[in-house]
Amino acid sequence: MIRNAVGMLPFVLMLVMLIMHLALPDKTFSKEERRYLAQWPVFHIEEVIDGSYGSKVESYFSDQFPFRNFWIQIEERLRGFL
Repeated sequence: MIRNAVGMLPFVLMLVMLIMHLALPDKTFSKEERRYLAQWPVFHIEEVIDGSYGSKVESYFSDQFPFRNFWIQIEERLRGFL
């Protein structure tokens, strides 16, 4: 029983992050980084063909990740310990 619960933990974590991503509003500006965050790109078939649309979608998900600043602070602190 415990093995099943531990095996399901990554799936549950990903599901929770997906739900939070859909529920939380997109941010436009990051005070910590002093820059505008990527927004969902407008679809153009030309951008899909040349591959730039995929890069824009990747930037959007990277910038709009739930609790992004929290994860960045954890990374910075861990790098400080190393």
